[in-house]
Amino acid sequence: MKRFAILLFGVVVYAIFFATFLYLVAFVGNLQATGLAQWLPLLPDLVPRSIDLGGPAAPVVAAIAIDLGLIALFGLQHSVMARMGFKAWLKRHLPESAERSVYVLLASAMLMLLFWQWRPIPGTVWSAGSVVGQALGWTVFAAGFALVLLSTFLIDHFDLFGLKQVWNQFAGRPAAPHEFRTPLLYRLVRHPLYLGFLLAFWGGPSMSAGHLLFAAAMTGYILIAIRFEERDLVHHLGDRYVQYRRQVPMLVPRPMRNASAALDVSPDPAP
Repeated sequence: MKRFAILLFGVVVYAIFFATFLYLVAFVGNLQATGLAQWLPLLPDLVPRSIDLGGPAAPVVAAIAIDLGLIALFGLQHSVMARMGFKAWLKRHLPESAERSVYVLLASAMLMLLFWQWRPIPGTVWSAGSVVGQALGWTVFAAGFALVLLSTFLIDHFDLFGLKQVWNQFAGRPAAPHEFRTPLLYRLVRHPLYLGFLLAFWGGPSMSAGHLLFAAAMTGYILIAIRFEERDLVHHLGDRYVQYRRQVPMLVPRPMRNASAALDVSPDPAP
């Protein structure tokens, strides 16, 4: 019964994550106010609030403070729970197979809180005036979120979001050790997932003051998160990751140089 309960918990958490991710796409893109709503009439009801629409009004200074506070809470949860020490502590108090699902659940909850309490800040910073410009903006936006999803599947999507762990415990299989691999995009940049988020957050045909605040603050968080993440990776992988970091750029690809250079990184399992 316990094994089934853990499996059910992991499946429910994954469903919550996926719904939250889809809402994030609509939230950042204000999709309920686009032509997409003509094809999906329920979209305005499903997405009552987005980065520029539907949120409670507030004075600009208060809105900035609230929005930055929401992003800080999101970043704090991600950064603290991603550290190896916190993971070890959590595994002492919860079934080890549920640790990743708990992380995903709380991360989704932080995003839901941001969606709910976000204060739009009016004012257009820039807007594409031509059809070509609008198409380019939407292409960057869509390509960013597509890159995020692709990156998760390249490194094991179901492990990243906890489903593999809860299924293995239900089936009585031991957890397989994680391997240090550099598949496809990871031979061009070290963090294609973060690159995808940056493209998605800065993409789109227009940029409001509130959207600019969101994109800039999330960019700052991503750069900080990369620093902590790579510190942990160097600690656990040692020279293998140091070599990889030396050969492959962080976010901006240099394909001609790194497509072959990353092949030299050892794919041995991490300790």
